[in-house]
Amino acid sequence: MFHSSPPAYTRELDHHPNFCFSENLVAFQVDRTLFKVHEHFLFTYSSVFRRILRLQHQNNNSDDTAIYLDGVSILEFESLLTFFYESWQESFSMDTKNWVALLAIAHRFKFTDAEFRARREVFQRNPPLDPVKQISIAEKYSVPISFLVPALEDLVRRQEPLLRTELVQMSSEMVARLGVAREKYVRESSKMFAGEGGLKRAASNIVRSVWPTKSASTPV
Repeated sequence: MFHSSPPAYTRELDHHPNFCFSENLVAFQVDRTLFKVHEHFLFTYSSVFRRILRLQHQNNNSDDTAIYLDGVSILEFESLLTFFYESWQESFSMDTKNWVALLAIAHRFKFTDAEFRARREVFQRNPPLDPVKQISIAEKYSVPISFLVPALEDLVRRQEPLLRTELVQMSSEMVARLGVAREKYVRESSKMFAGEGGLKRAASNIVRSVWPTKSASTPV
């Protein structure tokens, strides 16, 4: 997950323009970029970062002693720091790609509060993300099924077949359940003479029968 010794490079690291402070702070290397940030947020809100910081005994505030975060993208770390440093503002907002990046790093490093906020922002956007995209993200980051109900209902009611490019974005179990749900919906709707409201309720009931949950926290 992290290494204290980064890969060797032939030139100096690029200092991040927003998150590379000059004070005596903790330095992190993400890819080819150096970040110097306050320890407080990372230590307080992540058990994983707390362990990382406790394991690093040297003074991690310079280019040479920066903690290397393996597998973390610059966008993910930027989004995490932007959330911690700026989300207190009433006008705070981020692009969808940043919320997805925040969800990724918050899930991996166990930032519980940030992960919960990112879930809401990703899955309750208006207009919503593409349903297949939502499912792909949810499966990757163990998002509770309750966040996916509208997306699943849309796919169950969709008349067009799922494309191969869509199928490969979802797990085999999800694809199988979608097939069952869509077949149920076709049978149910063929028997009904209900309007839009009745068809929507039918899709909702089918989704809840194919993806039963004991609690809202049940992951995909």
